[in-house]
Amino acid sequence: MNKKIILILGIMAVILISGCVQKQCEIASDCVSKTCFEVKCKDHNCVYSPISNCCGNKICEVGETYSECVADCPNCDDKNNCTVDEYDYHEEKCMNKLTTDVVCCGNERCEKGEIYENCVKDCPNCDDKNDCSHDYYEYHKQECINDPIIPCCGNEICDEDAETFSSCSEDCPNCDDNNKLTSDNFNYAVQVCENIVTHYFIDDFEEGTGSWVMSGDGEWSTTIENGNTVLKLGHNQANLQEEWNNYAFKFRFKRIEGSMHANFRHSSTKEEWNRYFVGVSGNGVNSLRKQVGDDFQTLAQIKSAFDDNWHTLEIRCYEDVVNVYFDDTLLNKYRDTENPLLSGKVGIEIHTGGEQITPEFLIDNVEIKAISEEDIISP
Repeated sequence: MNKKIILILGIMAVILISGCVQKQCEIASDCVSKTCFEVKCKDHNCVYSPISNCCGNKICEVGETYSECVADCPNCDDKNNCTVDEYDYHEEKCMNKLTTDVVCCGNERCEKGEIYENCVKDCPNCDDKNDCSHDYYEYHKQECINDPIIPCCGNEICDEDAETFSSCSEDCPNCDDNNKLTSDNFNYAVQVCENIVTHYFIDDFEEGTGSWVMSGDGEWSTTIENGNTVLKLGHNQANLQEEWNNYAFKFRFKRIEGSMHANFRHSSTKEEWNRYFVGVSGNGVNSLRKQVGDDFQTLAQIKSAFDDNWHTLEIRCYEDVVNVYFDDTLLNKYRDTENPLLSGKVGIEIHTGGEQITPEFLIDNVEIKAISEEDIISP
């Protein structure tokens, strides 16, 4: 077969084969459309090229949001008003960042302007149920503060200069021990009652004369003077039986007639009678004297006149020093350097003073007080 014939047969075969291949398109619209792909008809073939930022390509791309492309982008709203909700295109996930530059209830931080009552989500309840504390939230420390309120009745502390048993029995005890011989006080420093003995004896004769031993030939009784029960003594001695050493012997008196000896540091036996005594007559308080057995000594002459009203006599004796007060004024201070009498009883002796009279004194408010060296004035 010659070459010409072979060439003609080859051309016919190519034409035959070409006629058997199906064309895909003549133009782009002949091609099937695909979401997020650009289609072209090239050489009668459909050519598809991906389109960037296309909703539906299952990629949430920059510029796309959930509201604009539900198919590609998730809903990043966490329903928390205190977060900034965004989609991180690089990380390909939602980001929900708490706001820190504005006050927002729900951002897990109790901020100024927020309290437990208006934002339970962020702020704790700082009320400790104690009326004696000031409860508040410290925003800088992010913690509750419960500062004690002082004074405050109910804080289990008896507050000085503010509370007493009468004003706050919840905190302060009743320190009254029902003993008239003690001074009842509350020690705020150690929070305890103190019942300090101030007196060894007190008598206002309202309950009679049972504490006294009476002797003498005169009459004695209790009587009413200006609404008070007082002791009325005639030619008698009224003595207490207990002995003390350092004390103050104080009482009120009213002279009706006669004279009086106020005995102190008094002791007696069958053999002798020892005592100090202050003399009182119509001329006033007149002397401080001492008796040891049958020996009488005038230790000091005192001049102090008085009228027929009530007056107060007080004798303080500490160690070997004696002070005599009349109506709270110091009349005499004396130191006994020769065999001082250092302890003994007290008593009141009413006598005629050597006159033909019926003596009578009224006595009230007798006190035997405990004293220290600070209560005495040395000569």
